[in-house]
Amino acid sequence: MEISSSNYGCYFDEYNRSYPPEFHGYAGYTETRVQLHDEVSQGELGEICFHGVRIHYGRFQTLKADTIRTTEDFPSVEMVFQLQGRTSDQSSVLSGFSPQQHNLSYRPYGDRLSRFEAGAYHYVGIQLTETFFYRFADDDSPTISRLLTSLAQKEAAALSKHNLVITPIFQTQLIGLTQPNRTQPLKRLYLETTVLDLLRQQLEQADSHLAKSKTSLTASDVDKVLAVKALLDCNPLDTYSLLQLARFVGLNDYKLKKGFREVVGNTVFGYLNDLRMHYAHQLLRDTDHTIGEVAIRLGYSETHHFSGAFKRKFGYLPSQISVKI
Repeated sequence: MEISSSNYGCYFDEYNRSYPPEFHGYAGYTETRVQLHDEVSQGELGEICFHGVRIHYGRFQTLKADTIRTTEDFPSVEMVFQLQGRTSDQSSVLSGFSPQQHNLSYRPYGDRLSRFEAGAYHYVGIQLTETFFYRFADDDSPTISRLLTSLAQKEAAALSKHNLVITPIFQTQLIGLTQPNRTQPLKRLYLETTVLDLLRQQLEQADSHLAKSKTSLTASDVDKVLAVKALLDCNPLDTYSLLQLARFVGLNDYKLKKGFREVVGNTVFGYLNDLRMHYAHQLLRDTDHTIGEVAIRLGYSETHHFSGAFKRKFGYLPSQISVKI
């Protein structure tokens, strides 16, 4: 694999090498992190490789637009999660990504040109070898069946014609996957389990999206629904009414209620509750906040009410993450 860039070429030296056929041996994993620190960009690039899988990610701010050329020397299936920033792809079955979108594509060989404008970016890409993907992909769904046909014929293809929406569960897992200095035992097992769960969710969401593709919404209405989702993503602890959100984007409340479920796959307040629960999970996992403090932050007056809601969401009590009370 070779990656070239006019602005960031020196930072990709770590990745410009020939990978083993399955990225790595059968045991363990390798991890590389590169700090971006110059007059053009600030942030971090990272890569984790183990047998059949290459995880690459970036979180950075750039002052200059750039086009990055990636030359692949073997076929692969790639899951891309664009958490922040917009990119355009000039040589792929995907045209690019907007914030909070994801998709999966198959590329047999060749170059790929990705355009990054100036701004803030956060993305996670997960490359799977054909062998790894075949081990876990069944042909019992329309999307998988079509993708497997493309693999067999060595034809580039995308999982979904339109990019899919990143859910709170995706966000929590992606943060955990790229967490720096993670000391979790059996990390190799954790990495593969998380990758497989992300793949499962991505395939299930694509099937669901295909089933609901005949939507009553116009393209403009879809953009308005996504604007509401973006507002909730940025401010999950604020208080909202459906009418307030509808007026914010210029829809009536019925169309927002119906359209949000069609586009996002959840109700407005079901999605907001998921955001809050995953935010609580992240606080308990990664900070020194007590369960009581997190409950108050989410608006619960009683800790046991929060604990009950948390268990209904995740299947276990918050005390199983944090023993601090």
